[in-house]
Amino acid sequence: MDIVEIAKIINSIFSLFIIFETQKILYISDELKELTKYNFKEFDDLHSISENSYFTISNNTYYLRKYVIDKYDLFIFEPIGNFTDTLTKSICLEEIVENLYDGVLLSDRDGKVVIYNKAMEELERKPKNKMIGKYIWDAYGYSDKTKSEHMQVLESGKPIINKYKAHAIYNGKPVYKSYSTYPIIVNNETIGVYSISKDETKLQNLLSEIVELKRNYFSEDNKDRDFFNNGTRFTFSDIIGSSEIMKNLIKEAEALSWLDNSILIVGDTGTGKEVFAQSIHNFGKRRAYPFIGINCSAIPENLLETILFGSVKGAYTGAVDSSGLFEEAGEGTLFLDELNTMPLNMQAKLLRALQEKSARRVGGKENYPLKCRIISAMNEDPYELIESGRLRQDLFYRISGYNLYIPPLIKRGDDIFEISEYYIKKYNRTMNKNVTGIEDSLKTIMKKYSWPGNIRELEHFIENIMVRTIDNEKNLKLENLPDYLKDIIFESQKVDNNSINDLDSLLNQYEKKIIFEALEKNRWNVTKTSKHLNITRQSLIYRMRKHNIKR
Repeated sequence: MDIVEIAKIINSIFSLFIIFETQKILYISDELKELTKYNFKEFDDLHSISENSYFTISNNTYYLRKYVIDKYDLFIFEPIGNFTDTLTKSICLEEIVENLYDGVLLSDRDGKVVIYNKAMEELERKPKNKMIGKYIWDAYGYSDKTKSEHMQVLESGKPIINKYKAHAIYNGKPVYKSYSTYPIIVNNETIGVYSISKDETKLQNLLSEIVELKRNYFSEDNKDRDFFNNGTRFTFSDIIGSSEIMKNLIKEAEALSWLDNSILIVGDTGTGKEVFAQSIHNFGKRRAYPFIGINCSAIPENLLETILFGSVKGAYTGAVDSSGLFEEAGEGTLFLDELNTMPLNMQAKLLRALQEKSARRVGGKENYPLKCRIISAMNEDPYELIESGRLRQDLFYRISGYNLYIPPLIKRGDDIFEISEYYIKKYNRTMNKNVTGIEDSLKTIMKKYSWPGNIRELEHFIENIMVRTIDNEKNLKLENLPDYLKDIIFESQKVDNNSINDLDSLLNQYEKKIIFEALEKNRWNVTKTSKHLNITRQSLIYRMRKHNIKR
């Protein structure tokens, strides 16, 4: 084809172009001639350019594209700076995306990564050159591409909003991030998928530091505090105690707060399970939504279903249209305390609702979606409950996305005296006393007592001594303890030469010793040790956490 004919075809699409043949200028478009005022010297070395780049003509920058057509080299100049031009917009947007604080990941319709900005590199600790051009399921190590959320969004065309999850692993640890994933739809066809991710690690660390400072230096009377607008009154800063076991537990709970998974809190009566549940709600992203708690043991079986799921008028005698707690919780948190007391037939109904993520009012015909997060609590070993047939195993796995084990007060060391100090200050205000400490003889007794009622029992203990403390006394004394409390403590404790002889303590010590020795014998292989002890693996793990047994 004649070069003039070729130039006419190109000129119908582009106005600024030049054609070389064997390093010689063969054709220059009329507009390019006018632009350069027929001074072509600046194009002398143009033929040596091997890839797309930028080129300056008369102090204006152009994007230079090179094409090889048979024996010809075609160079097209596209103006930069005109924001009605799609190329200019594209270049500017790429620059903006690259410098955003939030991570951006874009994959095309084939699932290949096409954009992976600097913030995403820093967030996931993955180099861009190992991500761009790869299939997204390969880049993240998925064995099945259908597990990739990008491919799920590409297939469904529906976005995934406000998730908190770990997609990447760094130094053997999951890298959690908050993100949303959206489809790019053109003419009813999804041509790509992009995610915007936020690094909330620094914010979480800062919040944790603030919480720890407040726990160490401030205390306030929780009983007198007004409820927050979401129905709670506790945060992590209200948890008293500086023992290592509690510091680690709070950090673990803070990390769980940002996830959407269900949580099971296990702990003895009076250890503060609801305090942790409310704190988790207030530390996470659902804090703006309601927190609704229910004690399953306090509700008659025939009313429990109605209270949880709601009812319609006429469903049974006296039934009215009422919403259940699942509806009222909305996108907040529903706290099911003492779930282990729930009857088995009610457990089956709860399981079905959680599996289908929808429920129906008693007597109703239509389902409504469940959007709330479930936090459950038990005061017994869940694995023993399963073995004894009092807890459905399938329900347990549904409610225990994560397990949180709260230690009894006896396992918390000197936390007992920090908590006592808090209650002393509280009752100084309400009783108009001026107590500042505890005498050593009483401390010895307190340290050795097993505290089966945990923190709740300790508060009752402090209150009863302070009632009998005269106004000018500065320390709590053993002689001010009511006789019935003395009987309880000494009967259970049997203090003799600074040794503890109560049955609970002895059994706990013996159980801990047996488990530790069995673990040592089996080289800390949990599966082998559980078989050796003739208990389930899960029950062994629970007991190890209960006794704080670590390798």
